[in-house]
Amino acid sequence: MKSLLLVIDIGTTSVKAVLFTTTGTLVRSSTAAYRTQYPQSGWAQQDPENYWKATVEAVSTLVNAGVDATAIEAIGLSGHMNGCLLVDSSGKPTYPHIIHADSRSSRQCSHIDEIWGQKQIYERTGNRIDEHLSLPKLLWIQENRPEAVSSSAYFINAKDYIRFKLTGILGTTDFSDSSLTGIFNPVGRTWDYEIADSLGLQRNIFCDVHTSTEVAGPLVGEVARLLGLREGIPISYGGGDAACATRGAGVSTPGQGYAALGSSAWVSTLAQQPQFDDKMRMQHFLDLEGELCNVCGTVQSASIALDWIRHLLKRHGSGREDLNVIEGRLEKLPVGSSGVLFLPYLMGERTPHWDARARGAYIGLSLSTDTDTLIRATYEGVAYALADCMDVYDDLALPIRQFTLLGGAARSTFWQRMIAEVLGRQVSIHPYPSQATALGAAYAAGVSVGMWKDIGEAIAVSAERQDTQAEIVIPDRQRSDLYRQIHAIYRQLYPAMDAIHRQLERIRDTHV
Repeated sequence: MKSLLLVIDIGTTSVKAVLFTTTGTLVRSSTAAYRTQYPQSGWAQQDPENYWKATVEAVSTLVNAGVDATAIEAIGLSGHMNGCLLVDSSGKPTYPHIIHADSRSSRQCSHIDEIWGQKQIYERTGNRIDEHLSLPKLLWIQENRPEAVSSSAYFINAKDYIRFKLTGILGTTDFSDSSLTGIFNPVGRTWDYEIADSLGLQRNIFCDVHTSTEVAGPLVGEVARLLGLREGIPISYGGGDAACATRGAGVSTPGQGYAALGSSAWVSTLAQQPQFDDKMRMQHFLDLEGELCNVCGTVQSASIALDWIRHLLKRHGSGREDLNVIEGRLEKLPVGSSGVLFLPYLMGERTPHWDARARGAYIGLSLSTDTDTLIRATYEGVAYALADCMDVYDDLALPIRQFTLLGGAARSTFWQRMIAEVLGRQVSIHPYPSQATALGAAYAAGVSVGMWKDIGEAIAVSAERQDTQAEIVIPDRQRSDLYRQIHAIYRQLYPAMDAIHRQLERIRDTHV
C-alpha cells in the first residue's frame, strides 16, 4: 500500500479520523460525535475528555475497517479555534473547554476596552476585542473561577489537548491557533505579554509556539496500542481548523478564497500582512507555516441555525423528513421565501457587526407562512450573512477571484446553488467538502516529515487531480439579480433592530 497520512480533526460536534494518500486522495474517514453543553444563554462549553474518547473511537474504527496502519507515515491535527481550555501540569482540564460559540464574556471585553481600547488591541493583535475570542474567556474564568486558573499550568486549544494525549508533551501550540486568541502579535509572531501583564495574567500559562509543519513528537507506545497504530509515528503540531481549511481549499496566493459552511461559517483568503480596517470587521490569523496571514470574515451561526429550526419543527410534528426531501420542496418556493427574511444571529454575530448582543429574527411572517417557508428563509439568511462578509473584501480592495465552497453543509446542492446566486459568482465545490480541513492538516503533516518542501508544493501535487474532480456551480443571473435586491433589504435589518436587541438584553439580564 502507498504511504498514508492520518489526520485527527476535532470539530465542534465530532472528531473525524481521515486517511489520505501522499497525493491528497481521500482513502477513508470515520466520525465519532459528542455534545456541546449550553448551561445558560450565550454559554457553550465542552468536556475535552470527550474529544479523546471520540478520537479513540474514530481511529479504532478506521483500523478495524482493514486499513494497513503500518503505512501511516505521519499524523496531522486540526481543531476548532477561539476556545479557552485550561489544564494543569498533568494535562487534566481545570474547567470545561469554553468554545468559540460562547459569548458570556461581555463584561471582560468592556474591561479590556477600558484599559487598551478597541483600536489599539486591533493594531497589536490583528483582531478586535470580542466575546468569541480566547482572551476574554480566559479573563472570565480568572474572575469567576479563580481556583481553575491558579491550578492551571497552560492555556491551550482543542487540537493541543489531543496532541498531548498522543505524545505526552504539554505546553505547546501553533501559530494559527495562538494568533486567533486576542493576545498574540501576528507581525512580531509572539505573545503580547504587555496585554497579559495589564490584565493580571501569568505569563507562564502561554504555550511555546511552533509552525504547524514541525514534528511535535512521536506517538507514545501505550497510546499506539490503544489506537491500533505503530509506536513512534511522527505527529505534527497541527493547526486551527480555519487555517487548515485554507490550505485544504488549495489557497496559496492572494485572489484565491473559500467559504467553509459548517455549524458556523467563514470566508478567508491569504495576504502578506494583516489588512487593517478602520471598522475592524475582519479577523486575522497566521497561516500554518507562520508566514502568510489569513484575512477572515466569520458568520457565527450557519448550519447550526438550520439544525435549530428543524429541531423545533420536529418537536411540533413537522420537518421530520430527510433533508434531501425537504430541499426538493424548497426548490419550488420563490426566491426571497415569499417575503420572509431570517436574521441568523442566534448567538450574536461576528463579521461585519461584531455584536454578541444581536439575536436572530424572522421578519415578514403572516398566517400564510408555512414550515417550508421558514426553513428556506433560514438557508437564505445564512447566504446573505456570507454575502455581508464578501462585501468587506471588496471594501478592502482585496477581491477574491477564485472561490471554493467546502464544509459538511456544502454537500447540499440546493445550498450550493443558492450561495452562488446570492454571491453572484461562479463557485467551485471542493471534491471532499467534509474533509477539506483535514486535507490541509495532512499537507502540514506531510511537510513535517519531508514528503514535500512546503505546503505550496503539496497543493501543487494534488491540484491537477482536484481541479478535474471539482464541480463548478454557475449562478442564474436573473435569480442573482433578485437575490441582490433582497440582500440590500437584509442589510437594513441589523441597524434597524440594534436598539431592540439592547433593550431585550437588559430584560434578559434582569431576569437571570
